Amino acid sequence: MELLVASATVLGVAILAVVVLRSESHQRNKKFEAVFSGREQLSIDQFYERYFKARGIPLHVVSGVRKIVEEQLLADMSRLTDTDDFSKNLNFFFDFDSMVDVEIVCALEKEFGIEISDEEAINTKTINDMMQLVCRKLEVKDAA
Repeated sequence: MELLVASATVLGVAILAVVVLRSESHQRNKKFEAVFSGREQLSIDQFYERYFKARGIPLHVVSGVRKIVEEQLLADMSRLTDTDDFSKNLNFFFDFDSMVDVEIVCALEKEFGIEISDEEAINTKTINDMMQLVCRKLEVKDAA
């Protein structure tokens, strides 16, 4: 009898977890669509050409940063712009994973072999800021 009660409890908890995760996923998708609705999807080459080529940021930086953002946020970032801001329109991602900002910084450091201070991370708000920061860090690294 105890085994049956324990099994039913575990099953109930599992069902509840699935319901909560589906609800969070639905809320996340709604917020995602609200931010990116009506935007054109851009390939990595189009994204680079439109926002970063004229600024002299290398394609591998743009490609690497966007890949990391996609992987860490678990989202298709093909409708991202250079002015998207983690303190404004993208801040909803933190509602679902409060550590995602730390994970992005760690992934950037690992991918590019750079170190990002807490102050630099705090002051990096937009996608453009992120690209500029990585580019500057790589220039310093290459000059050393």
